[in-house]
Amino acid sequence: MNQQLSEHEQSLIGEIVDGAIEAVFRWGVIVDLKLSRVGLIDALYIDDGDCYQVGDRVSCYLDCFDERKDKFILRPPGQTSLAERLGRVGE
Repeated sequence: MNQQLSEHEQSLIGEIVDGAIEAVFRWGVIVDLKLSRVGLIDALYIDDGDCYQVGDRVSCYLDCFDERKDKFILRPPGQTSLAERLGRVGE
């Protein structure tokens, strides 16, 4: 359990959450989840045809909380998690 997160936030890990896009960068998309931290959709989850714009609403899986980045890591539905892509499931 991550001591930085509330019980409610911890209970959301693995669930689909909704938010509004705050910023779009080459390295990812920042999403306001109305939680203690923002969410990040990593560029590895963004396909060439995806079009994210500030103010758009998005629904994503809340995969985990990254302490180094101090952000929730988000994964769009239909995408394989980075851990699975890198073969780190079950480590």
